[in-house]
Amino acid sequence: AAYDLDLPLDMYGDGVVATLEQRVAELLGMAAAAFFPTGTMAQQVALRCWAGRTGNPAVALHPLAHPEVHERDALSVVSGLRTVHPTTAPRMPTAEEIRNLDEPFGTLMLELPLRDAGFQLPTWEELTATVAAARDRDAVVHFDGARLWECPPHFGHSLAEIADLADSVYVSFYKSLDGIAGAVLAGPADLIAEAKAWRHRYGGLPFQQFPTVLAALAGLDTELP
Repeated sequence: AAYDLDLPLDMYGDGVVATLEQRVAELLGMAAAAFFPTGTMAQQVALRCWAGRTGNPAVALHPLAHPEVHERDALSVVSGLRTVHPTTAPRMPTAEEIRNLDEPFGTLMLELPLRDAGFQLPTWEELTATVAAARDRDAVVHFDGARLWECPPHFGHSLAEIADLADSVYVSFYKSLDGIAGAVLAGPADLIAEAKAWRHRYGGLPFQQFPTVLAALAGLDTELP
């Protein structure tokens, strides 16, 4: 069997879903995690929650980032957020660009790697400097880590060390891990508790999800680089 089917099945997010959430939280060194049926939903919820906490609905991100290109303007249409662009160059934004952005923003979202720019990644030094620049502007940092599983060899740092730079991280299970679908949002316990409430409001808490979750657990066991 790909995974121990003697584990409790799930009902509205408990059982094997909670097992997966705890495992990913531990892998990323985060306090808590929430499973979502899609990464699109996970990130919209994360950015919405951070906007409520920072009091600023502006999200700084690259114009080629997934929410800008592939989500039908959901950040604004569904969540009432707006986006600002530190750069239009086909690469990750730099620390200088973050410092010089001409308006305040509550959250910096970095897609690692930036897929639509050719899977671009910064160096570790560039990444830490960009994060520090956002902190200097009193912003929180969220990583779109759909393909974060593949990043440790490039950065020379573990998943937990990479995730430690951010306030929250999203990871996908059908990219790199050969899963069926699904995503996890990881971060502080209070943020994740709020995210789970919004997950329910967004229709992201089906009665049972064990086929998808078991595939994700199997991917962590057999496909994690």
